[in-house]
Amino acid sequence: MLKRTLLSICLLSFFGFQSIAQTLSVGPMVGINISSIQNSVVTKAIAGMSIGGFANYSINEHFGVGAKLLYSQLGANYTDNSDLIRLHYIQLPLSAIYFFGNNGDKIRPKLYAGPYFGGLLKAKNKIGDDILGSDKKSAYTPIDFGAQGGAGLNILVKSRTWLNLDAGLGGSLNDIFKASKLNYHNINFSLNVGLSFPVGD
Repeated sequence: MLKRTLLSICLLSFFGFQSIAQTLSVGPMVGINISSIQNSVVTKAIAGMSIGGFANYSINEHFGVGAKLLYSQLGANYTDNSDLIRLHYIQLPLSAIYFFGNNGDKIRPKLYAGPYFGGLLKAKNKIGDDILGSDKKSAYTPIDFGAQGGAGLNILVKSRTWLNLDAGLGGSLNDIFKASKLNYHNINFSLNVGLSFPVGD
């Protein structure tokens, strides 16, 4: 009886994983950020890069969820001198996704939105020095969190392999500067390209 129960559990787990694998895809992603610091009157936008990976899980024909894990460069240029603020983050955006069109279409437009969480790796100026506060520690908060969303296209390359094109806007909800009373926030426009591969047969 115990052996039959264990066998049944194993079979259910296997077929459950196979079912999930049919709708799960993962892949690499690279992109560009155009970011600035909201509420700062002495900074302007700066370009940076992002690179990492992503996963998408399709719940049904039109709805899915997605996650990205990215190394992402944010920050800003100063308007009154040639210096800059370069903020290096590991970011985890989580999204609910709506896919337009139908299964079998070679191009699927989409909308996505959700929260993101970021961990600050380092904050540097133009010559590569750490940006420090009066306590000789980083002047910027170690955690950044906010909301993000955008639109994109999934283009079929071959069976269950998709080129993912995303254009999004994100903004932090917390103050990114430790000593600030003015609520400085990251704001970022991003363009990302990824290639997703199916997990399982």
